[in-house]
Amino acid sequence: MLTHRHAPRRVLPRWIALALALALPAGAAAQPRLLFSDLESGPDTGGALNLGVFVTLFGEGFGAAQGNSTVTFGGAEVARYVSWQQNAGARGLDRIVVQPGAAAVSGNVVVTVGGQASNALPFTVRAGNIYFVDPATGNDANPGTHAQPWATLWRPRQTMVAGDTVYVRGGTFSELDPEVPGWDTLLFLDLSFGASGTAAAPIAYLGYPGNPPRLVNPLARRGIYLNQDGGPLSHHVIGNIRFGEVEDAVLVTGIGQRIVGNDLSNGGIGNKVGIFGDTSAIEVLGNRFIANGVPPTKYYAIYIQGFGVNQDIELGWNEIRDQEGRSIQVYGHLDGDFVDDLRIHDNVLVGSDLNNLLLGGSDGGTEILGTVSVTGNVIAGARGAEGLRINDPNGTVVIDNNTLSGNAVAQIYLEEAGAGHVTLRDNILVAEAGQTYYEFDAGSSSASFVPAHNLVFGGGACAPWDAGCVNADPLFVSGTNYHLRPASPAIDAGVATSAARDHDGVLRPQAAAFDIGAFEYLASSVPLFTDGFETGDTSLWSIVQP
Repeated sequence: MLTHRHAPRRVLPRWIALALALALPAGAAAQPRLLFSDLESGPDTGGALNLGVFVTLFGEGFGAAQGNSTVTFGGAEVARYVSWQQNAGARGLDRIVVQPGAAAVSGNVVVTVGGQASNALPFTVRAGNIYFVDPATGNDANPGTHAQPWATLWRPRQTMVAGDTVYVRGGTFSELDPEVPGWDTLLFLDLSFGASGTAAAPIAYLGYPGNPPRLVNPLARRGIYLNQDGGPLSHHVIGNIRFGEVEDAVLVTGIGQRIVGNDLSNGGIGNKVGIFGDTSAIEVLGNRFIANGVPPTKYYAIYIQGFGVNQDIELGWNEIRDQEGRSIQVYGHLDGDFVDDLRIHDNVLVGSDLNNLLLGGSDGGTEILGTVSVTGNVIAGARGAEGLRINDPNGTVVIDNNTLSGNAVAQIYLEEAGAGHVTLRDNILVAEAGQTYYEFDAGSSSASFVPAHNLVFGGGACAPWDAGCVNADPLFVSGTNYHLRPASPAIDAGVATSAARDHDGVLRPQAAAFDIGAFEYLASSVPLFTDGFETGDTSLWSIVQP
């Protein structure tokens, strides 16, 4: 029998547990949720098997195998299912790769699992060329087709125009781009010797499904550089590429650039994604950053760094762990630097040596923040500094439905913040020994907050200024799984906020009111028991022979 070490004894034969699970009604299964895709448009013919571009869909609730599940584009089922994976992307997101085929039409992409249709993502079928690079079999004298690919990373640049896509199959690329020897870059994209995309027809550099390339060179200062010296560079997609040890993995300038579904891990010194210059409509979605940086060097996984106006930027569904430095830093360098309409949502920011998230500050003489929203994130375990730090008296920051837990010193630190400039609603803040919920410097006070219905635990009582605060154990599923147990006091205890969907894409509210924290309680997603049985945490159980 099974017994729990930290709770009253429970006897539950395996066959009963299985029978109970199988007896759950079909409606108990969670609706599949589409979160984002690497491509939002592309051709439905050409490429491998003449079935169009590979489109990678990221979300939750897809299941471990396709079975009878389907994907449709504009109501027509796709021609080919390339892969169907559970817990395969950053944050453990599910991932499907399909080719639309000639029957596809512009419209909504929908995933249907167990008879339940997902929310929709848009996709536009359009013209464009599809090219291929394979360092093992290719030759740069080839036409770049699936059967006759090119060999080098920079050869596509000579041919590609707006609307074109190239897939790079496998291999390790470490040779510096010969077009710009002084830049120490593996791939340099610039209008001086390449093309720009458009909003309707971007240029995409993507790893081949199931066999992505790896870019690594410890002596290279840059991996891929989207540069504007030759003129405004716009609308590129960089996706499904593995970056190893380079100083700065991806440098982003321009308009409409999308960095989607890459792995940037164990990368040595430098920043992994840097955004700077006059930039707008930038998306950094679903990337994985693990164990970057070399002590004592302190750099950042994602660095929004001014040198102009950085606006309309989305950082979503990324996973950043164990960064030497900060997970995300937003910081200026010159007078006039400005960051506005920055949306940081549904990321996992865990275990940075410094703050997991820094907003504000500059080497210049002007403040940099306009409007910033921080929603649905897990911000936990910063080792040497606070979890979330704000340092800007002018910026307007909305902090809604985040879970902050176990960050050194304090969960939220206001170094500078204007009175009434920081909205603070429906957040969970858990302090461990020696930690506090909030820290205020001379340039801020509790008057900086506009609070409502936060939950605090482990560091004392609710602050008197925190209206509707709950002071109780949030009852997480485990110490590293911040979903809520069925009896959590966070359930239905929040107010309506800007976070219409939770960290997993679940619609809010699921019952009478918003739940507090990053995760909305979904009965079908919480297993029968919350004591280790359902998560496979065998440290909570012992086996006793009858």
